[in-house]
Amino acid sequence: MAISESVSVNQEHPVMRWGAVWAGWLVATGVAALLYAFGLAVGFSAINPHDPTSVARGLSGGAITWVILTWAASLWLGSMFATWFDGRNDTEMGMIRGLAVWGLSLTATTLLIASGMTHLAVGGAAAPAEGLPNLNADDIARYTSHVMWAAFGCALVSLITAAFGGWLGAHHVHRVYHLRTYAKHGVR
Repeated sequence: MAISESVSVNQEHPVMRWGAVWAGWLVATGVAALLYAFGLAVGFSAINPHDPTSVARGLSGGAITWVILTWAASLWLGSMFATWFDGRNDTEMGMIRGLAVWGLSLTATTLLIASGMTHLAVGGAAAPAEGLPNLNADDIARYTSHVMWAAFGCALVSLITAAFGGWLGAHHVHRVYHLRTYAKHGVR
């Protein structure tokens, strides 16, 4: 006589907890503001405002590197915290959560920059200060190109670090909540 057993498989549908994503974004924004303030303090301390050629040179390689590293570090931490705030050890959803923090950050930054550019276009750019050289079209194109490449580098590097931060946060969530026990992923 054959005995037949039926096994009930309970598959968990991944759920995005948006409160954790918003909290991670706030952490990332706070870390970025702190690091940008430090970078601005160092940058303004190093520049000579009485030398028009150094002021007109635009973004330096060090400034571009600092912006990229700031975005990468802040979104890595924000994504890791978003996963910790969620409190589950699901590494796949940790990566998705990190990507959501990155997307929210990129959208907010794009809207902020677009708003600033709109104000410049509507209000008109201010005339250059006395003693500073006027920029010609070639200089403006070169500076715009540098800024756009820096923005692309920031977006790409921070995308990778946000996904990794979310994964790492979920992978080590047991260290944050060390008194809790967790079921393995997909098992209830």
